[in-house]
Amino acid sequence: MLLQIIYTISKSALRLKIRNINKHNLFIVIICFLFGSAFIINTGAFAQSLGKSELPVKDPAQENYPELAFDGVRNMLSIDQILSCIKDSSENGLLFDMNGITILLDGTTIDPNQVYGSIEVGPFPFESKEVDYTYHRFRRFSRIQKGKGSLMVDYLLQPSHNSEDWVSEGQIVVRITLHLETDTIDKKLGIYDTYVFFKKEDSIYIKKPSIIEGPFVNMITSNDPTTIIVSFRTDIPVKAQVIVNHDKIFTDSIPLTRHEIKITGLKPDKKYNYYIQIENMKTKIYSFRSAPFPGKETVCFAYIGDSREGLGGGEYNFMGVNRKTLEKIMNLAFLGGADFFLVGGDLINGYTTVKKDFVNQFYFWKQTVAGFFHERPIYAGMGNHEALVRVYDDGSRYGITLDRWPYDTESSEAVFAQEFVHPLNGPETEDARLPSYKENVYSFQYGLVKVIAFNNNYWVSYNTQKFGGCPEGYIMEDQLDWIKQELKKADNDKTVKYVILFAQEPVFPNGGHIDDAMWYEGNNTVRAYIYNTKTKKLQPEKKGIIEIRNELVKAISRCKKVAAVLGADEHSYSKVLIDKNVPIGHMKKDDKNNNGKLGDEGEEYSCYSDLKYPTWYFSAGDAGAPYYSEEKTPWNSYWKGKSDNHYYYFSSQEHVLIFEADNQKISLTVYNPYAEIIDKIDDLMKVK
Repeated sequence: MLLQIIYTISKSALRLKIRNINKHNLFIVIICFLFGSAFIINTGAFAQSLGKSELPVKDPAQENYPELAFDGVRNMLSIDQILSCIKDSSENGLLFDMNGITILLDGTTIDPNQVYGSIEVGPFPFESKEVDYTYHRFRRFSRIQKGKGSLMVDYLLQPSHNSEDWVSEGQIVVRITLHLETDTIDKKLGIYDTYVFFKKEDSIYIKKPSIIEGPFVNMITSNDPTTIIVSFRTDIPVKAQVIVNHDKIFTDSIPLTRHEIKITGLKPDKKYNYYIQIENMKTKIYSFRSAPFPGKETVCFAYIGDSREGLGGGEYNFMGVNRKTLEKIMNLAFLGGADFFLVGGDLINGYTTVKKDFVNQFYFWKQTVAGFFHERPIYAGMGNHEALVRVYDDGSRYGITLDRWPYDTESSEAVFAQEFVHPLNGPETEDARLPSYKENVYSFQYGLVKVIAFNNNYWVSYNTQKFGGCPEGYIMEDQLDWIKQELKKADNDKTVKYVILFAQEPVFPNGGHIDDAMWYEGNNTVRAYIYNTKTKKLQPEKKGIIEIRNELVKAISRCKKVAAVLGADEHSYSKVLIDKNVPIGHMKKDDKNNNGKLGDEGEEYSCYSDLKYPTWYFSAGDAGAPYYSEEKTPWNSYWKGKSDNHYYYFSSQEHVLIFEADNQKISLTVYNPYAEIIDKIDDLMKVK
């Protein structure tokens, strides 16, 4: 318990950039925390009732809707449970023994003796001295019977299979496939890839403290090109070291399982080598390049969205992720020289009520992109599928679905912040009861490019008018004001030549999501609702989705430096140029019957004459999710009616966007996973 408290304090200090907290200060903070905890525990009933009364949504439980505690679970076991089953052994390698695992993440009670399956092992990284881009390769298979099996490490140490020249220790990747025998149809418990450090002493194979995730490089930005953060996870709390260029050592202050170690004293735009060391166990040597000074150098970066499960079985449906397609795309961007990667949401399937399942899905996603992430940073946004929720049964297909509370630890936003290392410069919420924007709304600069990540899947709710929350695509005004400020800062910053904005819901959808995103087929009655604890009523936000969208588009059009606005969600690729001549819908002009909806009989869609500079908008959301096809919208109909149409395009292919920028121009090339070109724009700024 004390260790968890210390970890929580250290994590908070880290997030607040208090990187050099000393032992004396830490001791004082811990004492204060313990006294505070005691007070909270002694007044627990009061705190609990206060928390419920101060929710910004109505609690469906108070209206006698039963909560579905295990809804949407995809992973039946957590990685922590899997790792707890791997133990020392004197046989052919390490032992796998499920004794003690009696409850699954979906609440099912099991007898571990009824579990069967298989174990596959291989060296990791495979040919570690040769490869830059790491990947999984397995060499030995064994069976699991009655919940027990063997990780056959001895096979990998044999001369004919020892690709890594191991003597008595190393790191392996393990794939464990599990099924539960039942009286009717056997239950699939999942496929779990993880990593283990081992050491052979005499005839005994010993499981050593292991890095189970990462290492990853983060925060490589021109905002501070002298620092980065290396993140990784271990199976048990340890004090780990990051060794840079073999002589600079950076260390945890206390034992942790989630490590975020700040690397300082870097020179801009320089290549460095690094590795992680725990006790005497070392990772492979990786490398990274520090960011250039603001405004300097050329920049190459990639963008994708929607890498959640597709169709086709196997690795197309790997525990919430389309591993097959995603790995191809990441490798393509790596070989293409991308300096960083932007991901516009729907990384995973999500929509689960169980936090450990939600974390598991991110775990498998980060495994899939690790070949890129070991050496180059990834910046992600929240999609509608990045949803850790509470679900209540009201008899409908999906039930009452709301962002999970308590928001500071259980919300989609809180867990997203836990799983990624992003800038902390996002806005503050106007209502303190709402989830934080920290690390899901942010900006950063790399060379001459500024990136603004906004979140139009914030505080998710699919029952807004009855219980409160935000609908898909909606942006609260506190965030919208922050976006405007960031655009103004970019306009006034001489080191910024190009601005990229990205979020999950497309501003101008073209197929698959015209009934939501930031359009809802012109329905401006869609908006967020906040519960007023004094009046006991839900209070709607002043502006509807179309008004918010148009205000965002107007602000973007005022910034001459915006090269592209990137969305996803639609499992397809589309581009559309939006200027003051393109019909997009205008509430004051077009809503003739004043019902809050556009497109009724006799109503047309107007252009928005307040737009200053033309801007490219993209929907690029097929890094593996099931494909969508084109649908009719006012903006794509406008461009398709032109004989010389270079300003709209649609494709249902899987894809990745690669941007290249220098002082002359910023270009875009769109590839499918097989490196065929789908689309190309030589100069995104030419339309200005």
